[in-house]
Amino acid sequence: MSFARARRATRTVGFRLTVWSSSFFVIGSLALFGLAYVVVSSSLRQRDDEIILHESAELEAQYGLGGVPMLAQQLEHQERLGTSEPFLVRIVARDGTVLFLGTPERWREFQLDHLSSAGQSETENGWISLQARRGDKVVDVKSTRMPDGALLQVGKTTEDRAAIMQRFRAAATGITVAVLVIGFGGGLLLTVWALRPLRQIIDTVRAIDAGALSARVPRRQTGDELDELGGLFNGMLDRIATLITGMRGALDTVAHDLRTPIARLRSVAELALRSDQRPETLQQALADCIEESDQLLTMLNTLMDISEAETGTLKLALEPVNVASIVEAAVDLYRHVAEDKRIVVSTAADPALWLMADRSRMRQVLANLIDNAIKYTPMSGRVDVEAVLAQNMAVISVRDTGIGVMAHEVPRIWDRLYRGAHSRSERGLGLGLSLVRAIVMAHGGRIDVSNAPGGGAIFTIQLPVSSSASVPEETVPIAAD
Repeated sequence: MSFARARRATRTVGFRLTVWSSSFFVIGSLALFGLAYVVVSSSLRQRDDEIILHESAELEAQYGLGGVPMLAQQLEHQERLGTSEPFLVRIVARDGTVLFLGTPERWREFQLDHLSSAGQSETENGWISLQARRGDKVVDVKSTRMPDGALLQVGKTTEDRAAIMQRFRAAATGITVAVLVIGFGGGLLLTVWALRPLRQIIDTVRAIDAGALSARVPRRQTGDELDELGGLFNGMLDRIATLITGMRGALDTVAHDLRTPIARLRSVAELALRSDQRPETLQQALADCIEESDQLLTMLNTLMDISEAETGTLKLALEPVNVASIVEAAVDLYRHVAEDKRIVVSTAADPALWLMADRSRMRQVLANLIDNAIKYTPMSGRVDVEAVLAQNMAVISVRDTGIGVMAHEVPRIWDRLYRGAHSRSERGLGLGLSLVRAIVMAHGGRIDVSNAPGGGAIFTIQLPVSSSASVPEETVPIAAD
C-alpha cells in the first residue's frame, strides 16, 4: 500500500515541480562551484608560475654578474633571511655536468635525473613537472638557457596549492550537501506553497461533490494568477448556485402554474365527453383546449427565451435601429386598449437616436413595458414613453400613473412567474418582466424600476450606443407624436 501511494505521489504535478526546480537549483549551484574551482586552481597555478619566473629572473641576473658563486651567495642570503620560499635551483653545463644544486637534501624524493634529460630536449626553455618517487608531491620547474650556454632550472613545489585546493574541495563537498538539502527541501516547500490554491480548489470540488454546495475556495487576496483563478472559480460556483436556485424555483413555479391549465384542459375534455355530444358543445370544448394549449406554449416558449438570454445563447439579429420608430410601433399596438380605458399615451423620442439592436426583440421589450403600464393604470390615467441620449447611453423610460410597485416586491418582480399582490387579479403569466430584463441584458444594457413621486412606476432602460449604429442612407427617422 505504501509503495502504491509513493508511486502515485511521484506522478503528481507537485513532485515533478519539486524535482525540476530542485534540479535546476542544484545543477546551477554545482556549475558555479565547478567554475569557481577551475578559476581558483588556475589562479593559484598562475601565481606559482609568476613566483618561479620572478625568482628565475633574479637568479639569472645574479649568475650574469658573478656566475655560480654569486648565485649561491644570493640563495644563501635569502635562506638566512627567510625572505623567500624554498626553490629548487639547478645549473647544468652544456655538456650535462651539474654545476650547482641548491639544498639537494630537500629534493631527494624527486626524480632529478629527468631534469638532465630535459635540459637536452626541446623543452629546455619551457616547463617540466617532476613527480615524487612516492606520494603525490609535484614540483614545477622552469628551464632558462643562459648566455654562456648553461641551463638555469628553477622549481617550486605545489604543496601549498594542493593544500588550498584540498580545503576548497572539502568545503565545496560540505556546501554541495547543504545545497542538495536546501534545494530539494526548498523546492518542496515552494511547490507546496505554490500549489496550495490548486489544492484548495480540488478540496472545494470534492466538498461540493460530497454535497456541500456552499463550499468555496478561500481567497488569499494576493492578487496573483492563482488567487484570480480562485476568485473566478468562486464566481462560477456562485453563478451556478444562482442558476440552480432559480431553476428550482422556476420548476416549482412552473409545476404549480401548469397544474391549473392542465386541470382545465382535462376538465373541458371530460365535460365534452359527458355532454350530449352536440357539435356546438364539442366545438366549444376544442376551442377552449386550443386556447389553454396556446397559453401553455406561450409560457414554455417565453421560459426558453429567458433561459437563452440569461445564458448568452439567445440569437440576436443586430442591425441599426431607430429608437423613435420602435417606440412608435410598440405604442401603436396598445393604442386602442389605452383609448378604451381613456389613458393618454404620449411619446417623446429623439428621432436621431439609433441603436445596434435586434428590432423585434426591442419591440417586444417596449411592448411588455407599455402593456404593464396600461394594465396597471386606472381609468383616465397617463403613460409617458421617452427616449433620449445621455452619456453615450440610450435611455428609454416608461412612466405611468398606476399603482406602482411595493417596496418589498421590487427585487422580486424580475423573477420568473412571480406575480405581485396587485397583479394576481390581472391575466398574465408572470414572465413579462423576466423576459424584458433578460433581453436588455443580452444587449449589454440594464433596466431599473422606481416609484414616481406622484404615484405610479418608472421603468428605465439603459442601452449602450455603438458608433457603428449610424443612420442608413436614404432613411428618414419616424418622429414620435
